[in-house]
Amino acid sequence: MINRIRKSFARAEECKHGGKVQEAAAILGAEPLDFSANINPLGSPPLENLILEEIKKFGHYPDNSYLGYRRAAAKFTNVDDRCIVPGNGSSELIRLFAEACLEDGDLTLVPTPSFGEYTNQSILAGGRVTKVDIGEDGLPIVSDSLLAEAKLLFLCNPNNPTGRLLSARQVTDLADRCEASETFLLVDEAFIELSEPKESVAALAPNRESLFVMRSLTKSFGVPGLRLGFGVTNESFARIMNLARIPWSISSLAARAGEYLLGCDDHLMRSRQIIKTEIAWLQDSLMGLGLEPVPSSVNFILVDIRPRGLASDVLAERTMHEGVLVRDCQSFGLGKSYIRVAVRNRDENERLIKALEKACKCRG
Repeated sequence: MINRIRKSFARAEECKHGGKVQEAAAILGAEPLDFSANINPLGSPPLENLILEEIKKFGHYPDNSYLGYRRAAAKFTNVDDRCIVPGNGSSELIRLFAEACLEDGDLTLVPTPSFGEYTNQSILAGGRVTKVDIGEDGLPIVSDSLLAEAKLLFLCNPNNPTGRLLSARQVTDLADRCEASETFLLVDEAFIELSEPKESVAALAPNRESLFVMRSLTKSFGVPGLRLGFGVTNESFARIMNLARIPWSISSLAARAGEYLLGCDDHLMRSRQIIKTEIAWLQDSLMGLGLEPVPSSVNFILVDIRPRGLASDVLAERTMHEGVLVRDCQSFGLGKSYIRVAVRNRDENERLIKALEKACKCRG
């Protein structure tokens, strides 16, 4: 059977993710505190009334044009709604982008360390992947000749898992290079609303041929269960992607919630203030445990655990048994030297530090 299916699918491997609360709860007998997924520490704005109202419309299909949601996303990013591609979370948009751009054997460039779905979806689309290092300036180290050879390049800003934020000028310069070499560029801005929105290049995308900028409501508004995001690109490419995406991939409830959430600017402002305060507290507390947090501009911190002489999988297992999940960063290509922790509210962050303290002291 396997010889008769698409070769890229037959070679598929699991892409590791955080947020495995239900799996951990089955082991522990209780739900753990999840620091392995990077969600807004304030959670979501109130959605109960909206959900109850939308339930009355479940007897109808969603509007596959998602005009209301597209208009809200367009206003949010200051572009025309014809430049918006709705998506069932970031994963659908990454897959759709890879399928739209790649023919079998085309080269994809993936900076490392960064989100594993860039590699996963490129391979599933039939592409071949070359991983490139990230330089001291935070940009991928890519020569003009390699860029010209590639069909597409991924960029995560702020980067996951390092938390490094690039300026809009840096990303614009890279986009200029991609335009000159006719290389597609996906800029994943899933976390930018929880960092520095002014560094977004979304408004640039409608005027470029090769630029696709992606946003995620999952992270910004704390709604991972809704699966909701959108992309911004030029009108022609947006039309192609909207024709190619799976019909009704977003539920009517999610689309309606998206319209509402994208108007909640005050929620995002308060979230950024809390994150800045808690990053500083967490970094000091992690250093107090003999760990080495990497400076971050967003709601998660990459932590070098080598000073404690522990492997990341061992530390993650121990903290789970203390009722706290952290992200083992082996899947990012960082070996067993790093974990990643989300930034949550103070009470929860204190629980994280206590769990890590116990896990670091544990023997055997």
